[in-house]
Amino acid sequence: MKIMERDAEDRRIKRIAKEKKATAFKDKGNEAYAQEDYETAVRYYSDGLAELRDMQPLYTNRAQAYIKLGRYSEAISDCEWALKCNERCTKAYVHMGKAYLELKKYNEANCFEKILEIEPARVKMVKEYLTRVDLEEEREHQERNARKEFDNGEGKATAVPRLLEKLSRPGQMPLFYCGGLEILLQAVTDCECSSGRGFAQLSFSSNLLVPTLSSITCFTAPPIT
Repeated sequence: MKIMERDAEDRRIKRIAKEKKATAFKDKGNEAYAQEDYETAVRYYSDGLAELRDMQPLYTNRAQAYIKLGRYSEAISDCEWALKCNERCTKAYVHMGKAYLELKKYNEANCFEKILEIEPARVKMVKEYLTRVDLEEEREHQERNARKEFDNGEGKATAVPRLLEKLSRPGQMPLFYCGGLEILLQAVTDCECSSGRGFAQLSFSSNLLVPTLSSITCFTAPPIT
């Protein structure tokens, strides 16, 4: 019995030492991330995981750095590992959803909804993330349709005014306007490239944007921890 107790105590002491080293690597990774040195951040987080494979924050932090580097599949894998460490880790669902969104896997990106099962009070945050998913999916759909119209020589005179009309609607989520403006910019660019008449076509409706733009505040993700 004493041997078993001694072994358990030895394992506890070793784990404490590993946690200390892993935490030190995590802190260094966070510093590198704050300086936008994402490659270095990934390296430190990986060093931390080499010390302690079940430290959930190292997975979610590395996933966030992977997203910054455009390594979305690796970010998703890290989020899956984070959930194995802690099935109630909402950050894992946040970063997983963002990575799926960048990969244009919109159904999978709806994993944001899982956050509400863990923290029902985060409904506003989740709604904004899901709005972003809907906007990106709609933008991709509109871009495909617009390309077809422009290739056929149609739609140039109507696409931009329609977007302006949508953007003039008050009371929408911030991401509605942010995403809409991205679509508008692309539409204007397409018009100018194809006909050189982009701004002339929207000039009669541009005043619709004035009340909308003054109140737009785009959503930003929480800082890394």
